[in-house]
Amino acid sequence: MSLRWGVLGAGSVAQRRVMPAILANSECELSALMVRDGERAETLAAEFGAARSYTHVASLLDDPEVDAVYVSSPPHLHCEHVVAAAKRGKHVLCEKPMALQVDECRKMIDACERAGVHLEVCFVLRGWPVHQQVKEIVASGGLGQVVEVRAHLAKWTPRKEDEWRLDPAQGGGGALMDVGAHYLDLFRYLLGDFRRISCLASSKVFGYPVEESAFATVEFVSGVHGVLATSYSIPFSGNILEIYGTKGTLFMGKELKVVTAEGETVEAVVFPDYYSGLLDHFCGSVASGGPAIASGMDGLKCLEAVLAGYRSVREARVVEMAS
Repeated sequence: MSLRWGVLGAGSVAQRRVMPAILANSECELSALMVRDGERAETLAAEFGAARSYTHVASLLDDPEVDAVYVSSPPHLHCEHVVAAAKRGKHVLCEKPMALQVDECRKMIDACERAGVHLEVCFVLRGWPVHQQVKEIVASGGLGQVVEVRAHLAKWTPRKEDEWRLDPAQGGGGALMDVGAHYLDLFRYLLGDFRRISCLASSKVFGYPVEESAFATVEFVSGVHGVLATSYSIPFSGNILEIYGTKGTLFMGKELKVVTAEGETVEAVVFPDYYSGLLDHFCGSVASGGPAIASGMDGLKCLEAVLAGYRSVREARVVEMAS
């Protein structure tokens, strides 16, 4: 039986990425969507083949033909909406950042555990087969003892003045919170928890009230060091991931290259639809009762790292992570 989805907040990401991924997945069905403008809600429902459209959150969550809810409201509303969905027995796929405060993350996790519903956070990079392959290479010891990881994630992102992403009270921050969180989470997925973090940030191109660019360094509990650069202000970017070990180095851009004493292997990287792997795993976990690939605790840990990064910017120092 297909998992029947309700989309709470059918904004640009939902339209470009999530609803097409739901429609393409044989284990999923798009039952309903919600946006506050009634005419727009009806238009989007017709465009994407949703059976029903709503203009109020409660109406979507009360729909008995919705099994799971994709929460894509502004982040300051995530806690309220996830807790409400859980109380109605709906499984939840929540956009990142999971929330704006760590205590909110805990409330969301507790609500879903009490209700016995599945909770995942939209760290889509975990669902990509190439990153699962990288994780296997690292875990197998193919690179030896990992010493350093680097990543660069940037794009050119002009925004309208009234977008919630430019309001720290609604979105929580800029490039680090919005896009950098994906790679901070990927770092944790590949190499474990952080011990401490430092960060620099600026808004020199667009003059946004949130940071346009952020540069973070992390130390993992294992002793590995990591570097992450992320920006809204770079139009021609080669997004990369590099992992350096005592026996080999991994380079990933449009190709995945592994260099060791035995030589090098190179293969093209197949970049999937952003959300397909996450949706596949979500549906499988709901059916089997298995664990999330990107759990609520992963969302909490990533938010802790981002907030520590912002504290580092404010206080111009290295910040120790909570143990």
